[in-house]
Amino acid sequence: MSRTTRGARGSGDLAVSVRQALDTASGRVTFDDPDFVDIGGRVHRFRHRGRDLVAKLRPLGAARSEQELAAESARRLGGLTVDGFGAVEVCVPELVPLPGQGAALVSPHLGRRLSAGNGANGLSVPVVADLLVALLDRGVEASGCVPRNMFRRVGRTVLIDWEDALLVPAGATPNELTLMKWDIAWSDLLGHDLKLRDRIPTSLPGEQAVLDDFETVLASWFARGAPHVDVRRYGIEVTLASELPLTRAGSASAAALGHLAEDVLPAKLGVFHTVLTAHLREQRGEDAYASLLGQLDALATGSRPAAFPPDLAALRRAWVLALFSAAESIPLAGAVSLEQLAERIGQLARVSGWDAACERAMVAEEIAGRLADVVLTVLRIEELDLLLRGSCAQGVLGLGSDIDFELSSAAFPCGHRPAEDLLIEALTCLGLEAEGSAARPVEHDLVNADGNASRDLHEWFELRRPGSAVHDPGWATTVLTPPSAETIGRPSQYEEQGREYTAKYLWFESRAALARLASTGSGTARMPVTVERQLALLPQVIGAEEAAELRDLVHATFALRETADPAHPAGGQADAEITRLAARLNLFRQRLGLPGPQNP
Repeated sequence: MSRTTRGARGSGDLAVSVRQALDTASGRVTFDDPDFVDIGGRVHRFRHRGRDLVAKLRPLGAARSEQELAAESARRLGGLTVDGFGAVEVCVPELVPLPGQGAALVSPHLGRRLSAGNGANGLSVPVVADLLVALLDRGVEASGCVPRNMFRRVGRTVLIDWEDALLVPAGATPNELTLMKWDIAWSDLLGHDLKLRDRIPTSLPGEQAVLDDFETVLASWFARGAPHVDVRRYGIEVTLASELPLTRAGSASAAALGHLAEDVLPAKLGVFHTVLTAHLREQRGEDAYASLLGQLDALATGSRPAAFPPDLAALRRAWVLALFSAAESIPLAGAVSLEQLAERIGQLARVSGWDAACERAMVAEEIAGRLADVVLTVLRIEELDLLLRGSCAQGVLGLGSDIDFELSSAAFPCGHRPAEDLLIEALTCLGLEAEGSAARPVEHDLVNADGNASRDLHEWFELRRPGSAVHDPGWATTVLTPPSAETIGRPSQYEEQGREYTAKYLWFESRAALARLASTGSGTARMPVTVERQLALLPQVIGAEEAAELRDLVHATFALRETADPAHPAGGQADAEITRLAARLNLFRQRLGLPGPQNP
């Protein structure tokens, strides 16, 4: 089938119809396929000259490459007939350039896919294996030769989507990734593991195997310098464990959900979906695994409304909550669920004020701690500490503040960036902006003897692990000596750079003065880290009058920070308030002999 739009050609005329379809995509036409989900809105069904057509949007270069692969595959597979499938035909799409939008690959609407309905009727393991080997014998390694890309017609089977096809020597053996994709998709259709990997010989990857996008993310979670062949082997292992079908009747399709997760979730979370579901199946058994699949399937079903596009942010949020909730350790009786915590964060998203900021910090800390526990357990890197920094660690998370954290250890003193990036993606899906070690202060007031670990003084005062009420830097206590009285009593490297006359800097200044007093006033005990606990300590350290003044300064600078617009410089009354509060801070520090910025 070299041209499937034969009766609908005329590229200019066809381009007009495609553009009209795109312009009216909000009134989307369904595909009569209950399992079809197009999260990205790339596929559009439309009418042209009496024909029912489908347009798939792609970048121009990728579209041209796919069309060329399809055309060459059609040439190589010409005249091929396979028992159980009849004549095997390649759908070669029409390429329609769309300036400013890439291109559309246009094909006829072929009805319901083999993966829908009773597509497995008459098929068996030998029949499926014969089809795949027949393609290889003609020099076509098509990882997309799977039921969701196939349509049965009278006496023939039509194949679409050739973007990942490989043109190989006739009779070549497939690579391991192609065979894995075949095994998962065809096993899903027939309802049990076909073990095609035991029937079809495969070519083994060399030590320098080129990793695909999935494997590249996976490799970043591996031990440093892991051989590519080991990464590939593990990737295949977890993907099979995640997506091979359950044996029980009526179970949701693990393969379809795994495929959908790639479209729903950000890149790293998409890979983590695979690793987490494989972990859950291994550790908790088929019942827990089936329960999670049922939840995700319900979410997918709910993403197929008549209106388009679906609410991707809401779908991501629900998907992440389902994944992490399923993988959590057995919660204590009465523990608040992740769903309830995420709902509360949503309610606080636009609420300003001190009380809301304190509650926001408490809820965000709980969410971050529980998500991090799942990440570290599933990735088997439990030796890392989750350390909170900044406003969240200090228990006052204002509207303009992120969750500052790190996943670090003596082996990863600068943070395990790939694990942190994964946690950031998960937190973002729940409406929480976060920054990992990449955003750590660059100053180094504290340095260990070897010079391979350092901390900014103010960062050091903030460090604590979730659930701890006092200074708790975890592994960092083994490599860094706490700051001396001399270090605390002089301006930090950050303060030496001079004051910035902004609401954000004054909020920092008031907390820096408070932390210094809390540190010296705690004696041999570990100092409190949260602002409220530090303020409670002040009267016995500096007396009630000065404690009241600093409390007022902390609250006043916070209120100014909360109402300041970071996108625009302060002016007018805001400038005057900044100047007034800066002068009060100067006088307060002078009275108590505290250091501060060099240009007060």
